[in-house]
Amino acid sequence: MPNNPIPTAGSPPFPDYAETSPRVRVAPGVELAYVDRGAGQPIIFIPHWTFTKEVFEHQVATLSANYRVISYDPRSQGESTFAVEGNDYISHAYDLAALLEALDVHNPILAGWGTGALTAWNFISHHGAASVAANITIDMPPKPLSTTPDAWSEGSVEGLSAVHTLFLRDARGHTNYMRRCIETEMVQRDLTQAELDRLLALSLKTNPLVTAQLFASGMFADLTNAAIAAARQRPTLFFIAQNASHSAVSFITHLLPESKYVAFGGRMMFWEHHSAFNHVLTEFIHNRVETQCAPSPAASVYAHR
Repeated sequence: MPNNPIPTAGSPPFPDYAETSPRVRVAPGVELAYVDRGAGQPIIFIPHWTFTKEVFEHQVATLSANYRVISYDPRSQGESTFAVEGNDYISHAYDLAALLEALDVHNPILAGWGTGALTAWNFISHHGAASVAANITIDMPPKPLSTTPDAWSEGSVEGLSAVHTLFLRDARGHTNYMRRCIETEMVQRDLTQAELDRLLALSLKTNPLVTAQLFASGMFADLTNAAIAAARQRPTLFFIAQNASHSAVSFITHLLPESKYVAFGGRMMFWEHHSAFNHVLTEFIHNRVETQCAPSPAASVYAHR
């Protein structure tokens, strides 16, 4: 598998599933909005911190020709129910299990972007690696906060503390921080004002209180053991942003040598370079998943809380 697929430039504006998205109850008082297209091997795309299912427009549109493609708004994000409790990545994993059971999904490929990968690893930790066909991680280390120099992480203790303390106190701070992230980390090209406004609008659907809660839950997580278990037992693929490639590759080759990885683009390479992303993912599924993983029995394997 190539480590540097040739990217494609440009992406049209995001679709809006809000008026047509069905919802499913996953916990008392909590419903998740989702999009479900196609048939065949299920692939579940899990959004990053504060973002929504719309960011996976190109995966839903293209991959659903050959697979069943599902994406959703996690609890308190997008069009899903705002909740004062459960805004953490353990609860998100329970929500995911309830969503899969409600939609009669078995043996899924989990594809978590950013903190969505924490949801996937928590799901694997709770239900076992045998509950998934494969695990796809889009630019996220299993231990986001590390004091080890040059470790693959989301930043230094001082830097992440400053984000939480200075920016994540209100909607204005959230907006300023996310704008900087989008323009400097998410994509490599210059966004149009309409694209930037749309991305910010998707992220700002998350209440500032929840934004801070999820940030803390994500940064203090350590799902290294779940990542190791998944890589040893199931086909595993990492998509890595170019700016993190050195530390990420070092981590993966040392602790997760069974995994495949590719490095290109920014943190939203699946959107900006969607053709390259979809090609690599499809090739991986064909070569590593369809030939190695047998489907699970029809009975539910998702235990309730």
